[in-house]
Amino acid sequence: MIISIIGAGSIGSAVARSLAESSITDRVIASRRHPEKIMYLKDYGIDVTDDNRKASRDADIIVICVKPKDVKKVIEEIREDIKGKIVISMVAAVSLESLKKIAPEAKFVRVMPNLAVLVRESFSAYSADESISSEDKTMIERILRTLGRLVEIDEEMMDVITALSGCAPAYLSFIVRAISKACVKEGLFEEIALAASAQSLIGTGKLLLEGKLSVSEIIKRVATPGGVTEEELKELNRLRIDENIESAIRAGIEKSRRISEELSRSLIP
Repeated sequence: MIISIIGAGSIGSAVARSLAESSITDRVIASRRHPEKIMYLKDYGIDVTDDNRKASRDADIIVICVKPKDVKKVIEEIREDIKGKIVISMVAAVSLESLKKIAPEAKFVRVMPNLAVLVRESFSAYSADESISSEDKTMIERILRTLGRLVEIDEEMMDVITALSGCAPAYLSFIVRAISKACVKEGLFEEIALAASAQSLIGTGKLLLEGKLSVSEIIKRVATPGGVTEEELKELNRLRIDENIESAIRAGIEKSRRISEELSRSLIP
């Protein structure tokens, strides 16, 4: 199996490396307008090119990682070379309907990964068009599993997952920064504060995903009556932090919907 990455920027290059180091593909091709910027990928056994058409023609599966404003031009360029092939779009906010309008004979999958793809810990949600078979889905999930965890969702939930996991590295980092700043003001070295915060994120994630503990159970186990954690939680509740977070997520969902609608109008004749 040959997989080509069209648009090997930061995310596309990370996808290419993950695939090259996995056992699921025989060859990986990475295409970029300025290939000199990704020549280091050759060290991973990845073929580098600036020819999108050849990369698509040679591949069994194509992964598109370009910017939303460029997706129409790129798909029109490779339309003849992706007929009947699986095309995995990691282009934010572009619907399956829009993709299908540009290249109706391709089989499209829409994926929302996040920045953690750089360390193979992405949470990737995907939706597939009706031409994708169960056998195709098996292969798609093998590919996405090289990047981290995955789930199939209804496309109508893609704006929600964008505001949740797509944005998560930024808003969780925002929280880490706030926690670290508070501790640095109390005299803790910044590198220790950041390391403690980051490891706590990793550990809590593993308690939820691997330890099978519920959120409520984790809180109950840590927040002993009259203790430090209980005092912190009281302050968070007093400040209505949960309501503020809900408001922020809702704002992200609404913004994602507006962007999707604008892109749909611009892509569909």
